[in-house]
Amino acid sequence: MENSSHAQKWLLSNKDNPAVQFLTDWITQTLQRPLESVENIEIVPDNPDAPSSVDFVVEFSDGTTETQSVEVQE
Repeated sequence: MENSSHAQKWLLSNKDNPAVQFLTDWITQTLQRPLESVENIEIVPDNPDAPSSVDFVVEFSDGTTETQSVEVQE
């Protein structure tokens, strides 16, 4: 884990969080990418004050970017 990106360390240290579990499953199962390829994760709400959805923007070490939109439930 010494050469791990900050995003990889964040995913591992928060692995019990349901949102992180969802994100990890999306990366490893849906996209079929190893967590080791994650370089950066950006969490972008549609409205910072009262978000109705959030985009998870994941950048990978090969330069590709994938986005997953999730609706926020109150």
